[in-house]
Amino acid sequence: REAMSGNKVLELKNISKSFGTRKIIDKLNLSLDQGDILSIIGPSGAGKTTLIRLIAGLESADSGKFLHNGKEFDPTDRNNHLVGMVFQDYNLFPNLSVMDNITLAPIMVNKMSKAEAEKAAAPVLDQLDLDKFKTLYPYQLSGGQKQRVAIARALQMKPEILCYDEPTSALDPELVGKVKDIFLKLKQTGMTQVIITHDHQFGKAVADKILKVEPIEK
Repeated sequence: REAMSGNKVLELKNISKSFGTRKIIDKLNLSLDQGDILSIIGPSGAGKTTLIRLIAGLESADSGKFLHNGKEFDPTDRNNHLVGMVFQDYNLFPNLSVMDNITLAPIMVNKMSKAEAEKAAAPVLDQLDLDKFKTLYPYQLSGGQKQRVAIARALQMKPEILCYDEPTSALDPELVGKVKDIFLKLKQTGMTQVIITHDHQFGKAVADKILKVEPIEK
């Protein structure tokens, strides 16, 4: 999963997005190398969530281009697993165990057998210290444990870029350091990560690059 030499893992060129008459993002340019951690910080209403949803393909840009290793791609293409997303409320299935939450997408989307998916999940469970929780259900987990399950689930689709929506917002202060450790551990594997956060101290502590966004004046 090494980036081709001289190319950026992710480039945004002149990306714009409006909702109705309200312009949220205006001709934004951004580039990330493999293993970069980008923190997007700024006040509510400045477009942080919209930007991360554009990168993750959950919204469509009005104009501009997305490039991966110098080649244009469409983040909204559902066959494209380049970008993974960890949601603020984790979006775990309450009726599924930790293991079933993590293996559902590889089984449904990648047509892996249950045994293959569980084998593939084992190193990720180990990496995120989740092995002892694999038979539990989301209601039995703490916020920090749910977040690690959500990260493990995203990693199972083998993305090159992982996006996080407010990863520390629901966590006790003593857990924030553990989240930082997870991000830095993933960085060492070459994972490129994009974080939106209200916690400027955390954002600056983990980031190689910081993007400050402000609401666009009408």
